[in-house]
Amino acid sequence: MRKLRAALNRLANLFHRERYERELAEEMESHLQLHIEDNLRVGMSPAQARREAIMKLGGVEQTKENYRERRGLPILETTLQDCRYAFRLLRKNPGFTLVAVLTLALGIGGNAAVFSVMNSVLLRSLPLPRPEQLVYLVLPNGKPDGATNTGDDSTSFSDPVFEQLRTDHAAFSDLIAYIPLAIGKTAVRIGQDPEEAEADEVSGNFFSGLGVSFARGRGFTLEDETAHAPVAVLSYSYWTVRFGRSPSAIGQTIYVKGVPFTIVGVSGQGFYGVEPGLSTDLWIPLQNRPELNAWGEPPSEDSTLYGSPKWWCIRLIGRLQPHVTLPHAIAMLDPAFQSSALIGLGTVDPKTPKPTLALAPTEGIQGIRDDYAQPIEILMTMVGLVLVIACTNVAMLLVARNSARQREFSLRLALGAGPGRLLRQLLAESLLLVAVGAALGWIFATAASSALAAWSSLEVPFTLDSRVLVFTLAISLACAVVFGLAPLRSALRVSEGPRLKTSNAAAQRNKKSSWTGKLVVASQMTLCVILLVGAGLLVRSLHNYEILPLGLRTDGLLVFGTSPLSARSDDERARFYQRFLERLRVVPGVESATLMANRLGSGWSNNGIFAIDGATPRGSFEEVGMRANDVGSDYLHTLGVPILQGRDIADADTRQAPKVAVVNQTFVRRFFPNGAVLGAYSGRYQT
Repeated sequence: MRKLRAALNRLANLFHRERYERELAEEMESHLQLHIEDNLRVGMSPAQARREAIMKLGGVEQTKENYRERRGLPILETTLQDCRYAFRLLRKNPGFTLVAVLTLALGIGGNAAVFSVMNSVLLRSLPLPRPEQLVYLVLPNGKPDGATNTGDDSTSFSDPVFEQLRTDHAAFSDLIAYIPLAIGKTAVRIGQDPEEAEADEVSGNFFSGLGVSFARGRGFTLEDETAHAPVAVLSYSYWTVRFGRSPSAIGQTIYVKGVPFTIVGVSGQGFYGVEPGLSTDLWIPLQNRPELNAWGEPPSEDSTLYGSPKWWCIRLIGRLQPHVTLPHAIAMLDPAFQSSALIGLGTVDPKTPKPTLALAPTEGIQGIRDDYAQPIEILMTMVGLVLVIACTNVAMLLVARNSARQREFSLRLALGAGPGRLLRQLLAESLLLVAVGAALGWIFATAASSALAAWSSLEVPFTLDSRVLVFTLAISLACAVVFGLAPLRSALRVSEGPRLKTSNAAAQRNKKSSWTGKLVVASQMTLCVILLVGAGLLVRSLHNYEILPLGLRTDGLLVFGTSPLSARSDDERARFYQRFLERLRVVPGVESATLMANRLGSGWSNNGIFAIDGATPRGSFEEVGMRANDVGSDYLHTLGVPILQGRDIADADTRQAPKVAVVNQTFVRRFFPNGAVLGAYSGRYQT
C-alpha cells in the first residue's frame, strides 16, 4: 500500500509541476540560507559563505535533479521531453516528414488492406459464440453413386442423413441445416415493391444452435420447423437497407415467391449467415410447399426435400460438444452416416467406394478459401516487399538526416548522455513518425479493403477488425524499432572530440560504412526489380484475361436475373418468361433477347453424365461429364455465337415440341470425332 501511495504521488507531481518546482526551489533556498548563515557565524565573507554552502549541498541544480528523480517519474518525464523535441524536429523539416509519412502510409496501409482480405477469407471465424466448436460437414469424395444433388457436390446431404445425424448428441450439441431457396437470389416483395434477396430455409435450431443474437424479435424454434411456419427473420444489414432499422418491421408481411411470411425477428449486427462468400438477407423455416422447394428446383419425384431420399441438397453445419475433437466426432458419426447415406439408393454394388464424411473448421470462407489461399499469400508477399522497400527508404532518409546531427549527438554524449538515453531519443522520433504514417495507412487500408471487397464480388465485407489492428500495430512497432536503431550505430561510431571539431559539411565516413550503404542500396534495388517483375506479370495476366476470347460478342450484352413472384407450376413459370421475353424484344434499342436458366457469370450449370445414342459413356466426370443449360429461343444469335452446323434454338422449340440441343466443338471432338453429330441423341435431347 505504501509503494502504491508513493507511485500515485509521483504521478500526481507530473500534473502539478509548477507548484512542485516552486516548492522545491523554496526548500532549496531555505537550506542554502541556513548553510550561509552558519558560514557567516564562523567569520566567512558573504561571497565565500555562499560558495562554501553551495559546495556543501553538492550543487543546487544537481541536488534538484536528484530530488526530482526520487519524487517524480524520470523515465516518463524524459519520454515526454523526447516526444516534444521529436515533434519540433519533424515540424522543422516538413519536406522530410511528408515524404517519410506518405511512404510509411503506403507500405503499412497496403499490408493492412491485404491482411484484412487474408483475415476474412482464410482466418476469421464466424462472429458467433465459441466459433471453434462450429464445423461444416463436407464430402471429400462427393455424394454416393446413384444419388442426385443440387448445389455443391461436396457440401450437399440428403434429408435422411440430416435426420439421422441430428439425433446423435454425442458428437454435436446441435446439427443445423440450411438450404438456399434459389440458385442466386430469390424473388421477394414488401408491400408493392418487388425485388430479389438472398434467402435460405433453415432448421428450427439454426439461430439457437449457432448462438445468434437478435437486434429485434426472436428466432425460430423446432416447432416452427415441424409446422413449416410462415415466419421470417431478416439480417441486420437487410433490415437497415430495407426498413431503415425501424422497429415497425416486426410483424410486417414479406412475400417470398408469392408466399406471405410474417417478420418475427432481426439478427444481430455483424451476422451475415453461413453461406460461403454470401450475405444472406432473410431466413425462413424449412418448407414443404412446392413453390419453396430447395434451391428453387421444380418439385418432382426425384427433387423434393421431404419426398426424395436420394436427392442430396441440404447443407449442414454442426456445433461440437465441448472437448470433442474432429477425429473423435467423425468416428462417432461415421456408422450412422454410412447407413443413412444408402437410404433410397436401392441395391448398392459392394465394390462401389463408400462416401466419406469429413468436418471442416469454419475459419475463413468455406468453399472458396482453397481457391483464394495461394493468390492471397502471393499478394501478401508482394505488399510485404513494398513495406520492406518503404522501410529501407525511410531508414536511409533517417541515416542521411542524422549524419547532419553528428555534432548534436557528440554534444549530448559529452554532457553525459549514455547510449540508452540517445536510443530513447531516436526511438521517440521514429515512433512519432511511424504513428502518423500508420494513422494515414489505416485510412488508406479502410478504403483499399472496401475496393478489394467490391472487386472480388464477395458479399462478405473485408472489415478491419481487432486482428487487423493488432497486425498493423505490430508492423508499425517493428518499423519504429528499425528506424530507431538504424541511425544509432553511426551516432555512436566516432569519438566525441573529432565530431565536435568537424563541421556538418565534413562529416566522416569510413570505407566500412560506405560498403554498408552500397549493400543496402543494392538489396533495395533487387527487391524493387523482383516487385516490378511480379507486378508486370500480374498486370499482363489480368490483361490476357481481359482480352481472352470467350466465343461470344460481349459488346452491348446485358445479363440480368428475374424471378416470377407468384408462379406455382412449371407451366405458369414458362408463360411468365415467354410474355416477359416478348415484351423485352419490342423495347426500343433491344436488338435481340433470350432466356437461360443459369445466367452467364453465375458459376452454376447442370452437370452429369448423359447417355449418347442410348449408351452411357464410361469414365470419370472429368473424362465424360457434361455441363448443360436450359435456354430460350434465339440464344446463339443474341450472344453472338457462330453456328458451325445446324441451327439455333427457335420459338417452335416449346415444352411440348421434341427436345433439341445445341452442343459445342469439344462435345463433337470427344464423342463424334467423325463430325456426324446432327440428329444424334444425348440424354433426353436430339442434337
